[in-house]
Amino acid sequence: MKLPLSIDNYYSTNLTKEQVIEVLNNLDIQKQFRGLRTDEFIVETTDSGFMVGRNTSGLDGFTLEEYPVIEGVFTCDKPLTINIKIKPSYSTIVFFSIFVFIFIPVGLFSDEMTINHVLREPTIFERLLFAGVGSIIPGLWGYFGYIRPVKKAKIWIIEKLQLYVI
Repeated sequence: MKLPLSIDNYYSTNLTKEQVIEVLNNLDIQKQFRGLRTDEFIVETTDSGFMVGRNTSGLDGFTLEEYPVIEGVFTCDKPLTINIKIKPSYSTIVFFSIFVFIFIPVGLFSDEMTINHVLREPTIFERLLFAGVGSIIPGLWGYFGYIRPVKKAKIWIIEKLQLYVI
């Protein structure tokens, strides 16, 4: 069963198994944004496949991204077919989703709130502000930090290994 947000696809490439392993073993530290962000790759290769981890430190625009581990399994030699599996951190995504699903109804439907030490009914602006700050910020953090890197990792591995979908 394929979980949502995960990638489990078969790709083919014109490279040989040795060339793929060589490309992965030659990954070096990449510096982007004039050194404000560095990407360090951790690669494990075997005869049956590979695993690529990416440690990112610094900034990517305005958010910190956590890239998932890319797992590749060699399934066929001519042409080389690779099963690519990328799975995000579901526990972190659920953690950020809790804020979204809790703060929107609480902010919009609460009868009374203590605002500036006064118990009163909030105005529509205060309701929207409470719901927005409590849900939009964690929602954006969860998306840009943990969901979007799955798609970016897929695009990166496809470009790096010259893969095409079977």
